[in-house]
Amino acid sequence: MPTCPATPPTISPIIESLPQADTQSANIIDGNLAQLKTLFPEAFKEGGVDFDVLKQLLGGQVDEREEKYGLSWHGKRRARQIALTPSTGTLRPCPGESVDWDTTQNLMIEGDNLEVLKLLQKSYAGKVKMIYIDPPYNTGKDFVYPDNFTDNIKNYLELTGQTDGEGRKLSSNLDTSGRFHTDWLNMMYPRLKLARNLLSEDGVIFCSIDDIEIARLRALFDDIFGEENFLATFSWKSDGNFDNQAKIKVCHEYVLLYAKSAEHFPHPPVVDPSTPLESKLFKAEIRNTIVKNGPKNPVGEVVLPSGFPCDVESGTVVARDSSWPIYLNNANIKSGRLIDSVTVKSGWSSKELLLEFIENGCNPIVDSKGQETGFVISRSGAIEVVKKRSDFNSHVISVLNGFGGSQKATAQLAEMGALFNGYPKPVELIRYFVQMVYGEDAVILDFFAGSGPSGHAVMEQNSKDFGNRRFILVQIPEPLSALNPEQEAAADYCDKLGKPRNIAELTKERLRRAGQRAASSEQRAASSEQRAA
Repeated sequence: MPTCPATPPTISPIIESLPQADTQSANIIDGNLAQLKTLFPEAFKEGGVDFDVLKQLLGGQVDEREEKYGLSWHGKRRARQIALTPSTGTLRPCPGESVDWDTTQNLMIEGDNLEVLKLLQKSYAGKVKMIYIDPPYNTGKDFVYPDNFTDNIKNYLELTGQTDGEGRKLSSNLDTSGRFHTDWLNMMYPRLKLARNLLSEDGVIFCSIDDIEIARLRALFDDIFGEENFLATFSWKSDGNFDNQAKIKVCHEYVLLYAKSAEHFPHPPVVDPSTPLESKLFKAEIRNTIVKNGPKNPVGEVVLPSGFPCDVESGTVVARDSSWPIYLNNANIKSGRLIDSVTVKSGWSSKELLLEFIENGCNPIVDSKGQETGFVISRSGAIEVVKKRSDFNSHVISVLNGFGGSQKATAQLAEMGALFNGYPKPVELIRYFVQMVYGEDAVILDFFAGSGPSGHAVMEQNSKDFGNRRFILVQIPEPLSALNPEQEAAADYCDKLGKPRNIAELTKERLRRAGQRAASSEQRAASSEQRAA
């Protein structure tokens, strides 16, 4: 069925407990064993793994020490095990709550994201191009994911109030607790472990976080994804009331970026929106001298052959030793090319590329970023690298400016008639991340959906570039209380909608409204394009 990117999602709001169901999630342990057996069949004896043989096959590279570098905490072993345990739940479709049920390929799933991640393994393993999550920041307030490792479905039913009818949160993670960081890590570990399985080889995950858990989250990602797949720690300058009195006013958050495989993730086809219009990034070509002397660029000789391109039609660069690069003989130029070879001496910043260009008959080559690259002798005798811009520019910097913060995001929701005061992320921020990923039909996942800014961002970007991206959002129906000052407005809004008081209902309503806006925007863009044609 064709994707309808500008419409709100199919909604599957409940995970049912079906212990006797024939359909379960993928058995990750069996899958791991099958892959291991394919690589090392000799290590399997009578249906089990012979670890002594496996160690030999790995050249003895098995660390058996009790103490080694890494992140460890009480419960890590259990958290790893729960990620490997198949789910006993299933998804129940709800076409009555959906828009364009028969055509949309977007999904909004209401339920415990740990169970949902397990259930997605069969259909989406290796197919998700991008994940963005904004998990709980562990601020010492009530904790929404007190996982019961022995029965996750029971945990889900208890957490959402389906067993006692009160809809109360059952656990808290106070900063005075000795398990303050431990509980948070036990919650995050199995979810990140499962999320990694869903990513494609060139897929990436963005994770928002603040100062409290940034150090542990970075170590957690290193543990699960491998530190070699770390790409960036973005520092996002968020908005706020900077007039508040504090020893140090914190006005930033972080976004960690990891790849499933860093070598397979290409340069993002996007330019930081704060880049000035006069930047050389927007010029058709870039020129820079490659003469660079110093300890890292020792002086060496290069022979420029006849036919080497020059910026002047004809003339001579006279042999010299008073300025860099040094010319050991005259460089005679005719018709924009060297007549005879010339030896030049200097420190070089791009010597390997220069030699590759010469070996290619002084014809353009392609650099590691995919840019067409050539070299010329300038009027001054300098040797310059000339890079032609590709079909896209790639300029991502680690400081994120100009995207606003939760205040702006809350105002965006208010403009749509939706209310949510749970520190949502601005659509522009997530849409910027979406643009970093190749594939206009990419699958994008957010399993801490909150009010749904990720789905909103995907629909908005699709409406701008006519993409076919699909999203999967997961949000637990966390109860809202009108007695809580921070939740009163959101709870009242659910009452006006005639919906249960929980965050998932806000998510669904936001997506419906965002879909209508995106569809209108897409229609306007299409009409403008037709008029221009």
